[in-house]
Amino acid sequence: MYAVTNRIKIEKGHGGEMEEVFGKRGGVEKEPGFKSFELWKLDEEDDHEVYLVVTRWESKNDFQNWTKSDSFKQSHAGPRPTFILGGELGNYEVKISSDKS
Repeated sequence: MYAVTNRIKIEKGHGGEMEEVFGKRGGVEKEPGFKSFELWKLDEEDDHEVYLVVTRWESKNDFQNWTKSDSFKQSHAGPRPTFILGGELGNYEVKISSDKS
């Protein structure tokens, strides 16, 4: 399994808008190899908010193919919201995983 994170720093007080932006986006669920998407909110910082976007894929190749797809282009089209201060990507090969299935 392959996991990708995007740690996004936003202006304080814009969390609802951030959640709305990601709630409206879609299409990734139909991509080959897609396993899951989650949007996590970090406990509040003093002067900003932090969200973590987490996607899981069957393989690195599946993720890379998605980044070249029309659904990727559509979900990332348009101007970046002004309240986003920056982001930091992380790409991981999942070595051990456990769930309650």
